[in-house]
Amino acid sequence: MNDKIQLKQDGRFFFGWWIVFLGFCLMLLAYVGFASLTSVFVIPVTEALGVGRGQWMLYMTIQALVGVVASPILGKLMQKGSVKKWVSIGCLCGAVAYVIFSQSHSLTGFYIGALFIGVGFAACAPMPVSILINSWFGGKVKGTASGIAFVGSGLGGFILSPLLNSAITAGGYSAGYLVLAGVYLVILLPMTLLLAVKTPEDKGFRRMGETETEVVDNSSDHEKRGMTAGQAMKTGEFWLAIISCIMVVFASSAILMNDIGYYVECGIDAAKAASYHGIMLGLLLFGKPIIGLVTDKLGIRVSAPLSTFIFAATFLVMFLFGGSPGILVAGVCICYCLGAPSITVVPPLLINGMFGEKDYGTLVGYINMATSIGGAFGATIAAFIYDATGSYVAFWGVATIGVAIAAVLRIICFAINKKNRNW
Repeated sequence: MNDKIQLKQDGRFFFGWWIVFLGFCLMLLAYVGFASLTSVFVIPVTEALGVGRGQWMLYMTIQALVGVVASPILGKLMQKGSVKKWVSIGCLCGAVAYVIFSQSHSLTGFYIGALFIGVGFAACAPMPVSILINSWFGGKVKGTASGIAFVGSGLGGFILSPLLNSAITAGGYSAGYLVLAGVYLVILLPMTLLLAVKTPEDKGFRRMGETETEVVDNSSDHEKRGMTAGQAMKTGEFWLAIISCIMVVFASSAILMNDIGYYVECGIDAAKAASYHGIMLGLLLFGKPIIGLVTDKLGIRVSAPLSTFIFAATFLVMFLFGGSPGILVAGVCICYCLGAPSITVVPPLLINGMFGEKDYGTLVGYINMATSIGGAFGATIAAFIYDATGSYVAFWGVATIGVAIAAVLRIICFAINKKNRNW
């Protein structure tokens, strides 16, 4: 049993680390492009089109709702078939969407492009990353491998924001979108075709870090332990997990799209506010591996509620310390660093811990669907609250309570699962 992190297996470099690298790049370039860089385009696009921000942001809601439909379907297809095929299709959809955006001079173009980008987001990240990592790494090292792969989302925001700002300054929003289209066609698509190998056996390796139970489950004459998607959906813990993911991402989408505006509201210079946003995302380079390591050492039953409570503290800091910019920025950066992994690293590990290996891809698809639901409305509602009250403070208070409840729900999930688990 290979239960430790190693670079080599049987004297050869373990190909699973190329899988981790691919996951890192998908999170760095695809996930960030879809989820975290919209703020870069808000002012250039709305000013060029002469429309309100709310009208334009509707494309993100369309994108997210398409993801709600696509995620469980793609999760099932990836579990039973080729991950490489569907991620490649996702890359092409993302590139098509950004080309459409680059040539759009009305809202209609953005709404049409949202249909493609919704499929692209569902197909590219984070779902395939979770499925591939789970195929190559077992319970003893899975959390660490996941943490390393998912950390790409933090570095991506730090790197791509200034790059896109430069492109937009030089050639308008069209140039920025063409840069993103090029990223998908020139970088991500070739990497996917080269590195997206579904199972260790396809390359003559064994899964790294398997527990004794996982070794038995993955033997050729043994059915994988766990529940089918249908069985899981009949349990209370499944729906509590879904609700917790919706609540966490609802809050997360709001902070990603509105933290700069809130910093400015609190008297921080706009340029500094933008740099603080980048620092917040960049610190995920440390936070995600830490939470992954905690998962490997203490278990997902500990890391899931722990990281979620810390994420709730992020919003509590924003709610309480708007009048103290230094404490505000430091508190947000520290808490977000260790709390944001509750959005990406934790959910697939949580699902695996409760329901096993049997129908993992399909269940991760449902989790991805839940995150799309939360992401569809969080940022928009935060903006509406700002329009109504002149401040984001009320939303941060609501988000604090909501994310704390999500943490409690994750504790309850495992309590129910431990009591009723029969596999």
